[in-house]
Amino acid sequence: MGLGNDVPFWTEFLRALAEIDPDMAVNIEHEDAAYSQTEGLALAAKNLHSAASAV
Repeated sequence: MGLGNDVPFWTEFLRALAEIDPDMAVNIEHEDAAYSQTEGLALAAKNLHSAASAV
C-alpha cells in the first residue's frame, strides 16, 4: 500500500476483493527499508483508507 502502486490501483484491488468476499480482511505488511516502521505503516494506512473510501 506504499508508493509502489497508486490509490486508484488499490481501489480497484479492494473492489475486486469485495466482489469475492465483502468481509475479507486486508493486512498491511511493511517491508520497505526506505521507511521506518512507523512511517511505512502510516503511509500504507493512508493509502488504504483513501482507496477504501473510494470503493
